[in-house]
Amino acid sequence: MRYLDTSSLVALYYPEDKTELLLAHLRKHPLPLVFTWLQEVELVNGLHLKGFREHASAATVASTLDALRADVEAGVLHRKQPSWPAVFATALRLSAAHSRALGTRSLDLLHVAAALTLQATEFVTGDDRQSRAAAKEGLKVARI
Repeated sequence: MRYLDTSSLVALYYPEDKTELLLAHLRKHPLPLVFTWLQEVELVNGLHLKGFREHASAATVASTLDALRADVEAGVLHRKQPSWPAVFATALRLSAAHSRALGTRSLDLLHVAAALTLQATEFVTGDDRQSRAAAKEGLKVARI
């Protein structure tokens, strides 16, 4: 099972510089894509922020959200919910173990903790600090 951080999910649904590289990686190494409420909240909010910042039109945001919902309904994104108390406890442990040395942010750690709790086999991110924390915890990391 593959866990994509939010920036990778955004690039999957909204064309960005890393979209082609991400798509090539996903095609070359097919794995189910896990999709949690945390990812959805950040992804949906990120798309709305693109509209706020005038990087995307309202119609583009709406059609991107429609594509996302269609993929959830079709099972392209596998809706999985970890034990959220376990995710938060793991994130606290990760903070103590890594934040002083790596400078990781709370949401970065929550995503790593969710991936660990769900026993993801791969973690996809473009964030250096997040990727280092994930690797230190034994996750196979794909930097995109």
